[in-house]
Amino acid sequence: MKTLITVASYCKNKVITKWSFLCVLTLTLLFSNHSHGQIIQDIGGVAATVHSKASFKDLPAESSLSDNKFQLNTYDAWLPVPPFKIGNTSVFSNLNYRMMDFKYDNNTIADPNRIQRIHEIKSVIIIRHPISSKWSILGIAMPTLAADFKKSVSLDDLILDGILGVSKKFGAESNLEIGLGVHAMYSFGETLITPGISIDYRSTNNKWLAQFYWPRLNVLYNVSKDTQVGLAGSIDWTRFNLKNYMGYKGREVDYAQFSTIHAGLQVHQRVVGGIWLQVQGGMGLLNRYELFDNKQKTVNDFSVSNMAYGKAALSYRIGRR
Repeated sequence: MKTLITVASYCKNKVITKWSFLCVLTLTLLFSNHSHGQIIQDIGGVAATVHSKASFKDLPAESSLSDNKFQLNTYDAWLPVPPFKIGNTSVFSNLNYRMMDFKYDNNTIADPNRIQRIHEIKSVIIIRHPISSKWSILGIAMPTLAADFKKSVSLDDLILDGILGVSKKFGAESNLEIGLGVHAMYSFGETLITPGISIDYRSTNNKWLAQFYWPRLNVLYNVSKDTQVGLAGSIDWTRFNLKNYMGYKGREVDYAQFSTIHAGLQVHQRVVGGIWLQVQGGMGLLNRYELFDNKQKTVNDFSVSNMAYGKAALSYRIGRR
C-alpha cells in the first residue's frame, strides 16, 4: 500500500504569543511513497496521555483557580478510510478523535474560565499526484470540529485547514525526502497563511529512522525487527469555541487555545503481527491557556506549570517496519 506525504504549517502569532518566533516554522504532517516516509505507519489505534498535576499562573486577583490544581488526561483514537485512485492520483483519508479531560482538586468552584472537557474531531483527506520518479504534488484538507459540547454544535465550531505542497526524494535509494508547502487555516474569523518544511530520513541499513516536521520530531533506532527506541518531541495544541461569555472584568471571551510542548523518550514494541505497543514519557513544557475575543485579541493569557507525562498507545501498523 502506498503511503503519503503532506506538508502543513500553522502560525500562532496571536495565539502562542511568547512563541511568536516560531511562526515561520509550523505544524506539518508528513507521509511519503514506497514506505520510505511516514516512518511509523500507524493507520489505526488508540492512545492515552496522563499528565501530573499542574496549576495556572498569571491569574487575575479575582480568579478562583489560583489554588485549584488540575490534571490533564488526553484520549485519542484514529481510524483509516479505504483509499482510492483517480488515474495516477491517490486519495487517502482517516478520521481522528481526541478528548482533553481536565480534572480539578476542587470541582465545586464556579469559574467561567475553568476549562473542563474539550472534544476534537478531525478528518484528514490527502491527495497525492506523482509528476516524476522523484517529485510529487501534494494536497490535504483537514476540517476540524472542536468544542466543549456544552451547547449545540454549529458551524462556528468548525476549523478549516488546507495545504498545497511538493516533495522531492534524494539519494540512490530515495532514503531522504524533503517537502515544502503553503498552509492556510481559517478559524473564528481569522485566516493564517504560513510556510512549512519537512525532512524524512531513513538510513540505508534501516537502523535509524528520523522525521522532522515542525513542530514534531521523531528519532528511532531499530534495536531489532520488533523493538524501537528513540526521542519524541511535539507542540500540541487545541483551539476551540467557547460560545461567548463574559470573563474577568466583564471582557467578552469567544474562543480559547490550550497548548503544550511535549519532549521525552519513546519505546515501540511489536505485540503480534501488525499490532504495536508504544510507550512514551517526558515533560510538558511552556504550557499555556489563552482566551480571545471575536477580533482575535487576547483577553487573558495564562501560563501553566510544567507537567510530567506518560503516554501509551496501541496501534495497527502497515508496511515492513
